[in-house]
Amino acid sequence: MTKANRRRRKMGGRPRIEGVTRDENGRISQRKSDVAERAKKDAVETEREARATVSGARQRVLGASEVDSVKQESGSVLGRLFLARAITPAQYEAGKRMGEDFQIYYGLTGIPHPSARAQDVSRIRGLGKDTDPAKARAASNRIMAIERELGLADTQGRPVTSICKRVVIMDDGQGVEYQHMRAYLKRGLEALIDYYQIERKEAA
Repeated sequence: MTKANRRRRKMGGRPRIEGVTRDENGRISQRKSDVAERAKKDAVETEREARATVSGARQRVLGASEVDSVKQESGSVLGRLFLARAITPAQYEAGKRMGEDFQIYYGLTGIPHPSARAQDVSRIRGLGKDTDPAKARAASNRIMAIERELGLADTQGRPVTSICKRVVIMDDGQGVEYQHMRAYLKRGLEALIDYYQIERKEAA
């Protein structure tokens, strides 16, 4: 700490801001280039703080490791199952594509997403005047195809369809701690691997 800063602290003033460009009179420069540079540094610092907050929350609440907590996959139930090696890369990719198809379907048809946790709340949704009926119809057809594939993977009732939708669409991990429910999830994802024609590189 500089002598001037120690004097300010003793007198009750705030410490001098360091690392900024100043004019000859000592004031912080207000030139456009300097203001832009400070804004850029502030944005980087804000992003770093936000990531640290999210990472810490994932470690405390979800039990994620320090390494995994900063990974994008750690932000969803499906991703955490992938990081835990409970599902294969191909199964994870199939789940992501299913989620993307449902996201497109909800956006084009104006149907509200069933889970606020799993949606981008900053995105405006709803049926607008520029909505392409052909795109909405194609999205609906994809959803029906996905429902059919999951239905074929079901044996009694709809456990496969139910757990796949819960994890992928609702981002809800309830039940995945049980081995039989995780098996239903993997069965559904395997069916979607065939539907999306995803290459299997390793087995679970």
